[in-house]
Amino acid sequence: MLTNTRWKIGILMFLGIVINYMDRVNISHAIILIAKEMHLSSIEQGIVLSLFSWGYVLFMPVGGWLVDKYGPRIMNAIACLAWSGFTILGAISGGYTTFLISRLLLGAGEAPIFPGNARVVKTWFPIQERGRATALFDVGSYVGAALVAPLIIYMMLRIGWRSSFIIFGIVGGLWSIAWYLYYREPEKHPGVSSEEIAYIEKGENIENKDAKHNLSFWSLLKYRKIWGMALGFFCYNYIKNFFLTWFPSYLIAEKGFSFIKVGVVALIPPMCAIIAELLVGHLTDKLIERGVNVTIARKAPLCIGMLLSSVIILAAFTQSSLWTVVFLSLAYAAVISASTGIWAIPGDIAPSKNEVGRIGAIQNTFSNIAGIVAPIITGALFGITKSFVLPLVISGILAIIGALSYWFIVGELKPLVIKAKQAR
Repeated sequence: MLTNTRWKIGILMFLGIVINYMDRVNISHAIILIAKEMHLSSIEQGIVLSLFSWGYVLFMPVGGWLVDKYGPRIMNAIACLAWSGFTILGAISGGYTTFLISRLLLGAGEAPIFPGNARVVKTWFPIQERGRATALFDVGSYVGAALVAPLIIYMMLRIGWRSSFIIFGIVGGLWSIAWYLYYREPEKHPGVSSEEIAYIEKGENIENKDAKHNLSFWSLLKYRKIWGMALGFFCYNYIKNFFLTWFPSYLIAEKGFSFIKVGVVALIPPMCAIIAELLVGHLTDKLIERGVNVTIARKAPLCIGMLLSSVIILAAFTQSSLWTVVFLSLAYAAVISASTGIWAIPGDIAPSKNEVGRIGAIQNTFSNIAGIVAPIITGALFGITKSFVLPLVISGILAIIGALSYWFIVGELKPLVIKAKQAR
């Protein structure tokens, strides 16, 4: 009997990323009250918004290595337990410095989760289902972002931002326990049938399945594909970061929206992104099932999405609140539709599952350098120009550069060719 344990694991990954992003982006709404309470300038707010990414980037290589060494069962559970604790630490912090430390540690705690999920997809899903599986867990980030907008505002108004952070932390702790108790590798999971294991392996490059080589970070950095992925993901995350950090402040400061109205309007871009990513994940898998080359099936939707997201530039030059929301929603949906390909590619090019965590960590490290610089640059430019025009234009240009990087530098999506002296 063909069981569906892999999709139960997919749903659990989805819930984990929902919690992950609720803890990550609640700051974009709470910053308004935190800045007032702690008397923060726009530059200081930018630093608060970027500190998460500092911890994320600094710990990402270690997180990817730990995923490959100990596996996603242990590391996903530990990661969620850690970031949940640091969310609570932020809630009980007594001042600006302590709060900065909590944001730094929160980023470090979240570092292993996406490389871990990329390895789960490689391990549990056949190649013709990886688009949907990747879309399923990644779309949790936008469900989390969408839920946070009205939820965090309601909770902040009712019980304060500190209490809401504590509640989010408790929820994360419960998920980490559930993940550890349920997740196993396919051959060790009590709920999986032999038919499902055979289905998972169908169409996979079997000669790589039990490969013993284990490439180091330095060896992986010798491949052009890795650098193309890193540059493309950096550009992707720069534009995405605007929506996760400055978007509410932009609507209030530049478009005159009320705090309550932001809570409603901020739902629209993530909801559009959720629909777009699920559709692209389904489309990618259908193309592969019908015999379309994996390179085209993954990269065409990815690059088209990033190119289309450059319409964020148009939002900078319209006076209409309606068209602002339309352009921003289209830009966000388009760039997020690229996520399906971005997080499936590490599994596509990894010679075996032993490298998926590190490949994912490398691209995510460079991606989140954008998470460090983007909020600070946006805050600085807004402080100087009193406008978000220049930050939006920069985001649109980088979206185009990212699309070109994925198409021309990454090249064909096939397992990396390993030389004997590179394996260790």
